[in-house]
Amino acid sequence: MSLITLHGIEKRFGATAALSGVDLAVDAGEVHALIGENGAGKSTLLNILSGLIKPDGGTMRLAEEPYAPKGPADARNSGIAHIHQELSICPHLSVAENIFLGAEGSSPWMRRERLVRRAAPLLAEFGRGEIDPAMPAGDLTLADRQVVEICRALDRDARIILMDEPTSTLQRGDVDRLFRLIAQLRGRGVAVLYISHFLEEVREICDRRSSASRDSSAPDARTSCAPSSDCSARRPVRSSRGAEHSAT
Repeated sequence: MSLITLHGIEKRFGATAALSGVDLAVDAGEVHALIGENGAGKSTLLNILSGLIKPDGGTMRLAEEPYAPKGPADARNSGIAHIHQELSICPHLSVAENIFLGAEGSSPWMRRERLVRRAAPLLAEFGRGEIDPAMPAGDLTLADRQVVEICRALDRDARIILMDEPTSTLQRGDVDRLFRLIAQLRGRGVAVLYISHFLEEVREICDRRSSASRDSSAPDARTSCAPSSDCSARRPVRSSRGAEHSAT
Protein backbone atom coordinates (compact mmCIF):
# COMPACT_ATOMS: atom_id res chain seq x y z
CA MET A 1 0.00 0.00 0.00
CA SER A 2 1.42 3.38 -1.02
CA LEU A 3 1.89 6.03 1.64
CA ILE A 4 1.13 8.81 -0.82
CA THR A 5 -0.41 8.68 -4.30
CA LEU A 6 -0.88 11.40 -6.89
CA HIS A 7 -3.20 11.03 -9.86
CA GLY A 8 -3.56 13.34 -12.84
CA ILE A 9 -1.79 16.31 -11.23
CA GLU A 10 -1.98 19.45 -13.37
CA LYS A 11 -0.30 22.81 -12.87
CA ARG A 12 -0.12 25.81 -15.16
CA PHE A 13 1.74 29.08 -14.85
CA GLY A 14 0.04 31.35 -17.33
CA ALA A 15 0.29 29.73 -20.78
CA THR A 16 2.90 27.21 -19.60
CA ALA A 17 1.80 23.75 -18.50
CA ALA A 18 4.33 22.95 -15.76
CA LEU A 19 2.72 19.59 -14.98
CA SER A 20 0.23 17.62 -17.02
CA GLY A 21 -1.42 14.39 -15.89
CA VAL A 22 1.28 13.40 -13.38
CA ASP A 23 0.77 10.09 -11.55
CA LEU A 24 3.10 9.08 -8.71
CA ALA A 25 3.07 6.62 -5.82
CA VAL A 26 5.59 6.39 -2.98
CA ASP A 27 5.63 3.67 -0.30
CA ALA A 28 6.53 4.00 3.37
CA GLY A 29 10.24 3.34 3.92
CA GLU A 30 11.02 3.91 0.23
CA VAL A 31 13.62 6.25 -1.24
CA HIS A 32 12.05 7.28 -4.54
CA ALA A 33 14.05 9.30 -7.06
CA LEU A 34 12.43 11.91 -9.27
CA ILE A 35 14.66 12.56 -12.27
CA GLY A 36 14.40 14.54 -15.49
CA GLU A 37 15.66 17.51 -17.42
CA ASN A 38 15.84 21.03 -15.98
CA GLY A 39 12.44 22.67 -16.26
CA ALA A 40 10.55 19.36 -16.23
CA GLY A 41 8.51 20.35 -13.17
CA LYS A 42 10.21 18.24 -10.50
CA SER A 43 10.50 21.06 -7.97
CA THR A 44 6.97 22.19 -8.80
CA LEU A 45 5.73 18.74 -7.85
CA LEU A 46 7.51 18.90 -4.47
CA ASN A 47 6.09 22.38 -3.88
CA ILE A 48 2.60 21.00 -4.46
CA LEU A 49 3.19 18.15 -2.02
CA SER A 50 4.51 20.55 0.63
CA GLY A 51 1.59 22.97 0.25
CA LEU A 52 3.60 25.84 -1.19
CA ILE A 53 1.47 25.94 -4.33
CA LYS A 54 -1.89 24.40 -5.20
CA PRO A 55 -2.42 22.11 -8.19
CA ASP A 56 -4.91 23.10 -10.87
CA GLY A 57 -6.21 19.55 -11.24
CA GLY A 58 -5.81 15.98 -10.08
CA THR A 59 -6.05 14.30 -6.69
CA MET A 60 -3.70 13.30 -3.89
CA ARG A 61 -4.13 10.73 -1.13
CA LEU A 62 -1.99 10.38 2.01
CA ALA A 63 -2.31 7.09 3.92
CA GLU A 64 -5.46 6.35 1.90
CA GLU A 65 -7.07 9.65 2.95
CA PRO A 66 -7.70 12.64 0.66
CA TYR A 67 -4.81 15.10 0.87
CA ALA A 68 -5.14 18.75 -0.15
CA PRO A 69 -2.92 20.94 2.07
CA LYS A 70 -4.07 24.53 2.56
CA GLY A 71 -0.45 25.63 2.98
CA PRO A 72 2.99 24.55 4.23
CA ALA A 73 1.89 24.42 7.89
CA ASP A 74 -0.96 22.09 6.95
CA ALA A 75 1.47 19.84 5.04
CA ARG A 76 3.88 19.75 8.00
CA ASN A 77 1.03 18.84 10.34
CA SER A 78 0.16 16.00 7.95
CA GLY A 79 3.72 14.65 8.25
CA ILE A 80 5.35 16.03 5.09
CA ALA A 81 8.66 17.88 5.43
CA HIS A 82 10.36 19.73 2.59
CA ILE A 83 14.14 20.24 2.62
CA HIS A 84 14.85 22.83 -0.07
CA GLN A 85 18.04 23.40 -2.02
CA GLU A 86 18.37 26.65 -0.09
CA LEU A 87 18.24 25.39 3.49
CA SER A 88 15.85 27.21 5.81
CA ILE A 89 18.30 27.76 8.65
CA CYS A 90 18.33 30.91 10.80
CA PRO A 91 22.08 31.47 11.26
CA HIS A 92 21.74 33.80 14.26
CA LEU A 93 19.78 31.19 16.26
CA SER A 94 21.30 28.18 17.99
CA VAL A 95 21.23 24.69 16.53
CA ALA A 96 18.61 23.68 19.10
CA GLU A 97 16.44 26.72 18.36
CA ASN A 98 16.56 25.90 14.64
CA ILE A 99 15.51 22.28 15.24
CA PHE A 100 12.43 23.32 17.22
CA LEU A 101 11.69 26.52 15.32
CA GLY A 102 7.93 26.90 14.93
CA ALA A 103 7.14 23.72 16.83
CA GLU A 104 4.43 23.72 19.46
CA GLY A 105 5.90 24.59 22.84
CA SER A 106 9.05 26.23 21.43
CA SER A 107 8.07 29.80 22.31
CA PRO A 108 10.73 32.46 22.91
CA TRP A 109 10.05 32.07 26.61
CA MET A 110 11.09 28.41 26.69
CA ARG A 111 14.33 28.01 28.57
CA ARG A 112 17.29 27.62 26.23
CA GLU A 113 18.69 24.78 28.33
CA ARG A 114 15.53 22.77 27.78
CA LEU A 115 15.85 23.11 24.01
CA VAL A 116 19.49 22.03 24.17
CA ARG A 117 18.58 18.94 26.21
CA ARG A 118 15.88 17.98 23.69
CA ALA A 119 18.16 18.55 20.69
CA ALA A 120 21.17 16.56 21.88
CA PRO A 121 19.64 13.04 21.54
CA LEU A 122 18.22 13.88 18.10
CA LEU A 123 21.66 14.88 16.84
CA ALA A 124 23.27 11.82 18.43
CA GLU A 125 20.74 9.52 16.77
CA PHE A 126 22.10 10.55 13.39
CA GLY A 127 25.73 10.22 14.37
CA ARG A 128 26.32 13.94 14.91
CA GLY A 129 26.43 13.96 18.70
CA GLU A 130 29.56 16.12 18.56
CA ILE A 131 27.50 19.08 17.32
CA ASP A 132 26.91 21.48 20.19
CA PRO A 133 23.16 22.26 20.22
CA ALA A 134 23.92 25.63 21.84
CA MET A 135 26.25 26.84 19.06
CA PRO A 136 25.03 29.30 16.40
CA ALA A 137 23.63 27.42 13.41
CA GLY A 138 25.49 29.84 11.14
CA ASP A 139 28.76 28.18 12.19
CA LEU A 140 27.71 24.76 10.86
CA THR A 141 28.88 23.24 7.59
CA LEU A 142 26.29 22.75 4.85
CA ALA A 143 26.19 19.03 5.58
CA ASP A 144 25.50 19.62 9.28
CA ARG A 145 22.81 22.16 8.43
CA GLN A 146 21.05 19.38 6.51
CA VAL A 147 21.26 17.22 9.63
CA VAL A 148 19.53 20.01 11.56
CA GLU A 149 16.74 20.13 8.96
CA ILE A 150 16.29 16.35 9.12
CA CYS A 151 16.16 16.47 12.94
CA ARG A 152 13.54 19.22 12.68
CA ALA A 153 11.46 17.05 10.36
CA LEU A 154 11.65 14.00 12.60
CA ASP A 155 10.82 15.97 15.74
CA ARG A 156 7.55 16.81 13.97
CA ASP A 157 6.92 13.13 13.16
CA ALA A 158 7.47 13.51 9.41
CA ARG A 159 6.33 10.49 7.41
CA ILE A 160 7.58 11.82 4.09
CA ILE A 161 10.68 13.95 3.52
CA LEU A 162 11.06 15.81 0.23
CA MET A 163 14.68 16.49 -0.79
CA ASP A 164 15.42 18.80 -3.71
CA GLU A 165 18.97 18.13 -4.99
CA PRO A 166 20.41 17.82 -1.46
CA THR A 167 23.94 16.95 -2.63
CA SER A 168 24.42 19.73 -5.18
CA THR A 169 26.90 21.63 -2.98
CA LEU A 170 28.33 18.78 -0.87
CA GLN A 171 31.73 17.12 -0.99
CA ARG A 172 31.86 13.33 -1.45
CA GLY A 173 32.45 12.65 2.24
CA ASP A 174 29.38 14.70 3.17
CA VAL A 175 27.35 12.92 0.48
CA ASP A 176 28.26 9.57 2.06
CA ARG A 177 27.20 10.87 5.45
CA LEU A 178 23.88 12.10 4.03
CA PHE A 179 23.26 8.71 2.41
CA ARG A 180 23.77 7.03 5.77
CA LEU A 181 21.16 9.37 7.25
CA ILE A 182 18.75 8.55 4.42
CA ALA A 183 19.29 4.84 5.04
CA GLN A 184 18.36 5.44 8.69
CA LEU A 185 15.20 7.24 7.59
CA ARG A 186 14.32 4.30 5.36
CA GLY A 187 14.81 1.94 8.30
CA ARG A 188 12.37 4.00 10.36
CA GLY A 189 9.71 3.69 7.67
CA VAL A 190 10.06 7.31 6.50
CA ALA A 191 9.52 7.81 2.78
CA VAL A 192 11.98 10.04 0.92
CA LEU A 193 11.18 11.66 -2.43
CA TYR A 194 14.57 12.63 -3.82
CA ILE A 195 15.35 14.92 -6.76
CA SER A 196 18.80 14.47 -8.29
CA HIS A 197 20.59 15.05 -11.57
CA PHE A 198 23.34 12.63 -10.58
CA LEU A 199 22.41 9.19 -11.87
CA GLU A 200 25.14 7.52 -9.85
CA GLU A 201 23.38 8.76 -6.71
CA VAL A 202 20.08 7.38 -7.92
CA ARG A 203 21.63 3.96 -8.36
CA GLU A 204 23.31 4.11 -4.96
CA ILE A 205 20.57 5.31 -2.64
CA CYS A 206 17.16 5.03 -4.32
CA ASP A 207 14.79 2.05 -4.44
CA ARG A 208 12.72 3.26 -7.41
CA ARG A 209 12.73 6.16 -9.82
CA SER A 210 10.18 8.12 -11.82
CA SER A 211 11.14 10.21 -14.82
CA ALA A 212 9.65 13.67 -15.43
CA SER A 213 9.86 14.65 -19.08
CA ARG A 214 8.96 17.86 -20.87
CA ASP A 215 7.47 17.58 -24.35
CA SER A 216 8.78 20.71 -26.01
CA SER A 217 7.08 19.74 -29.27
CA ALA A 218 3.64 20.13 -27.71
CA PRO A 219 1.97 23.55 -28.06
CA ASP A 220 1.95 24.04 -24.27
CA ALA A 221 5.28 22.22 -23.60
CA ARG A 222 3.61 19.94 -21.08
CA THR A 223 5.40 17.78 -18.54
CA SER A 224 4.40 14.26 -17.60
CA CYS A 225 5.82 11.66 -15.20
CA ALA A 226 6.66 8.19 -16.51
CA PRO A 227 5.74 5.12 -14.43
CA SER A 228 8.25 4.23 -11.75
CA SER A 229 10.89 1.58 -12.29
CA ASP A 230 13.29 -0.32 -10.07
CA CYS A 231 16.61 1.49 -9.73
CA SER A 232 18.43 -1.82 -10.22
CA ALA A 233 16.92 -2.33 -13.66
CA ARG A 234 19.12 -1.69 -16.72
CA ARG A 235 17.27 1.02 -18.56
CA PRO A 236 18.50 4.15 -20.33
CA VAL A 237 17.46 7.43 -18.78
CA ARG A 238 18.09 10.94 -20.05
CA SER A 239 20.16 13.30 -17.93
CA SER A 240 19.67 17.03 -17.60
CA ARG A 241 22.16 17.53 -20.44
CA GLY A 242 20.27 15.24 -22.79
CA ALA A 243 22.81 12.38 -22.90
CA GLU A 244 21.56 8.87 -22.27
CA HIS A 245 22.95 6.79 -19.42
CA SER A 246 22.20 3.36 -18.01
CA ALA A 247 20.66 3.48 -14.52
CA THR A 248 22.21 0.33 -13.16
